[in-house]
Amino acid sequence: MPNSLRIQVTKAQVQAQSQGKSQQSSGGQATTISAENLFIRAIPSRERVRQGEQITLTYKLYTRVGISDYELQKLPAYPGFWSEDLEASKTPQVLNETYNGKQYRVVTLRKTALFATQTGSLKLEPIKVKCAVQVQARQRSNDPFDIFNDPFFSRFQTVDYNVESNAVTVKVDPLPSGAPEGFSGAVGRYTFSATVDNRTIRAGDPLTLRYEIRGVGNVKLVSLPSPTIPSDVEAYEPKVTDEVKAEAGVVGGWKKAEYLLVPRNPGQRVIEPVTFTYFDLDKNRYVSLRSPRFDITVTPGKEPAAGGSLPSKEDVRVLGEDIRFLKLEPGDLERVRELPLMSGWLIAGLLLPPLLFVGAFVYRRRLEAISGNLSLWRAQQAGKEASRRLKAARKLLTEGNTESYHAEISRAVLGYLRDKLRIPQAELTMETASEKLQAAGADQESIAMVQSVIERAEYSRFAPKADTREAREDLLDAAAKAINRLEKGLST
Repeated sequence: MPNSLRIQVTKAQVQAQSQGKSQQSSGGQATTISAENLFIRAIPSRERVRQGEQITLTYKLYTRVGISDYELQKLPAYPGFWSEDLEASKTPQVLNETYNGKQYRVVTLRKTALFATQTGSLKLEPIKVKCAVQVQARQRSNDPFDIFNDPFFSRFQTVDYNVESNAVTVKVDPLPSGAPEGFSGAVGRYTFSATVDNRTIRAGDPLTLRYEIRGVGNVKLVSLPSPTIPSDVEAYEPKVTDEVKAEAGVVGGWKKAEYLLVPRNPGQRVIEPVTFTYFDLDKNRYVSLRSPRFDITVTPGKEPAAGGSLPSKEDVRVLGEDIRFLKLEPGDLERVRELPLMSGWLIAGLLLPPLLFVGAFVYRRRLEAISGNLSLWRAQQAGKEASRRLKAARKLLTEGNTESYHAEISRAVLGYLRDKLRIPQAELTMETASEKLQAAGADQESIAMVQSVIERAEYSRFAPKADTREAREDLLDAAAKAINRLEKGLST
């Protein structure tokens, strides 16, 4: 028998992975996805701050595998904080970064400015994201000479993989003791100004008093001082406006209050100075800013005020024929048709004035009650305000402004919940709103609809590829339906 070489072919063994998640597909074995090559980091700018001081929380996605898309699964909650989302790019930039000695492709998912409203150790909940991961899958073959078993000829498949960031705990210290009287919690760096548009005015004419703060800090929660108005000067509810903006990741802006004042009597009137106090983080002390004193000269108006002087003699004229002669003969008299004593028009004429008076009285009392309770008025107007914002969102949708469209949807729904449920802005979270809705008698389906609208509006900012024209129109309809459903089920 000639010399021969015997070759025995055995089944190849697949090395098991000690860590990670292996995704299976029909006809192939996929690449392993693990927490080492796909994860999210929640990175606070500081882990110890003072109450009211800004923290910037950045969420970064680190990957060493291919990702075709991602979407936010759960909105992070910030109990004990007031939050302001910093502007994000429509197309997030992918950067290379070395972390723990390994190279990763990194995308910034979200940046949020946080301001602590209470002290202690506060825990920030993680963010949850679903990633569409492209993994490599090879055809299973027992033929060692099959060239298509080579990785060069591998194909790709997309699998879903859920990623959750780390939890973050922030230590919040209280502000120093000894705060001046009138301090309302403002923290940062501010300027304060006060102006009136006229120092000399006629009685009955309006003038405008303005207070304005500008600077760095959480201007949304800053309370402007209230003026002391003379008793005979009528003052209307102030018009408060503000603008929040972020420069280089630092939140600031301005807040303005405008008071419409109407002096009723001539004379000298004084608007006394007011003080705005804030805690300066750089100087580590409280700073008080004082407005000037305003002396207002009120001259007589066109019409005398109540209790004014009587007309002079020159204002009284005697008519030439103020007394007529008496007729001694009645003349020709003609009998006219008698009208029925209790006709329908007569009854209506007698009853209508008292009814109008009662209606006007009830309406005036209701206006007075509402003007004394601003939160009640906002709760009653919540539905109309939400409808106005949804109309604005529809206009933005027509114009193709998708980023502002989703922001307007969020403001419409969140603003409705804030006003309808009378939740302070600093405490407005989905968890708080859900509890208030349940207490107000809303059903679980309505609560779920509202939560779904808010989450979908937020998702679209992070997964622009999944946001289509049809999806945006459906979101608008869902928001209107959710608010209408709550309007019918809730009582103010």
